[in-house]
Amino acid sequence: MVAGSNPVAPTISFRPDRLHTILGYLIADLGVRLLPARLADRVGVWVARAVFALRPPARRTAERNLQRLDPRLAPDRRRSLARQTFEHFALSLMDFLRLGHRRSPSWADAVAVRGRHHLERALSERRGVILLSAHVGNWEWGAAFVAAAGAPLCVVARPHPNRWVEGFFRRRRRDVGVETLEGRPVWPTAAGALRRGEWIALLGDRGSSPASASVCGWAAALARRTGAVVLPAVMVRVAPRRYAACFGAPLTPAQCAGGGYRASMRRFLRRYPAQWCAFEKVPAGWA
Repeated sequence: MVAGSNPVAPTISFRPDRLHTILGYLIADLGVRLLPARLADRVGVWVARAVFALRPPARRTAERNLQRLDPRLAPDRRRSLARQTFEHFALSLMDFLRLGHRRSPSWADAVAVRGRHHLERALSERRGVILLSAHVGNWEWGAAFVAAAGAPLCVVARPHPNRWVEGFFRRRRRDVGVETLEGRPVWPTAAGALRRGEWIALLGDRGSSPASASVCGWAAALARRTGAVVLPAVMVRVAPRRYAACFGAPLTPAQCAGGGYRASMRRFLRRYPAQWCAFEKVPAGWA
């Protein structure tokens, strides 16, 4: 998954479906500007429940992925968790949009750090870092938090199908110090950034990620070639507009290639299944 569209001057084709997508993001952004946070969140949850009730393909995929994660789940429980993932996604979007309207986010108040010594060591070593995460919690907040901590961070992100939305997200990321990695194929651009001591963030729980058959192997080979640190991390919600940034122990290339990254992420998926936004089929070995 690599971002390749132009965030500055995107070309917009105003087909009805694209216009609805654009209006949806604009209305959500306006809502977080004008409404009290609690009311905006409530509206976001109502919309998420309405979308879930329409039985979109993402709902069926989320339920299948949850069943793979825990085959013991009863159908009612699986359906309830899938609905909660839709609600969680809406709340995470609201929180991400709020970042664009806060000049200096008070990370100390909003984020508790677990495994802080792993983050501080990675920052102090002045080496490139491969930050490996998944679509659990709020990955956009996670990237913004790491950038605010002093890491020169680029994300490897698959572009949104709508080029206006893609540009919107890129600008919002840039506003909080997060760049989007450019270039196809991903490897040379990522390797160059790591050799300069920069950080790259990658979510590997979708089938369209780089080397999707084995993101563990892809990251391990990249770390071995560049000398980068491999750092697993997630940002999970613990209360309304409150998160925990969780950093695991760094992985050696051998540990990463052997599935250490997936094993690290699965612990969080099983602990926070209602925060796993697995709306697409996940690669083999994830659940």
